Amino acid sequence: MNNLTRLFAYIDANKNTPFEWGKFDCCLFAANAIKVATGSDIAADFRGKYNTARGAKKALKRYGNGDLISTVIAKLGDAKPPLQAKRGDLVLVDNLQGGVNDPALGICLGHLVAVTTQTGLKTVELTRVTMAWEVLCHQ
Repeated sequence: MNNLTRLFAYIDANKNTPFEWGKFDCCLFAANAIKVATGSDIAADFRGKYNTARGAKKALKRYGNGDLISTVIAKLGDAKPPLQAKRGDLVLVDNLQGGVNDPALGICLGHLVAVTTQTGLKTVELTRVTMAWEVLCHQ
């Protein structure tokens, strides 16, 4: 099974997994997807260290590089132009919730992006991507 096949199987298996801080939030969903596709666990330092939104912010300060974007850059390098995202790449999505900007990490599926929600994964248009990072799973 190739990397993208494993990635899409993981996404399909978790399409109804509800959001849960520290278990299946946007960061751990994306990190798990990357781990399935590449074998690299970019969230190893964070697993089991938080279970609330506030705890996630504290974990980024304690175990990461201060905030979400700085931590992702430290793990994956500089971002590339959003519309250059390929299937399997990590992306940051402008995830408007009730008119409030709530950025979320997701995985590019092509012209759509998989992101976590309270009831499971949903897809949003690639045009909602504000940042993208290459994940070497395109073989």
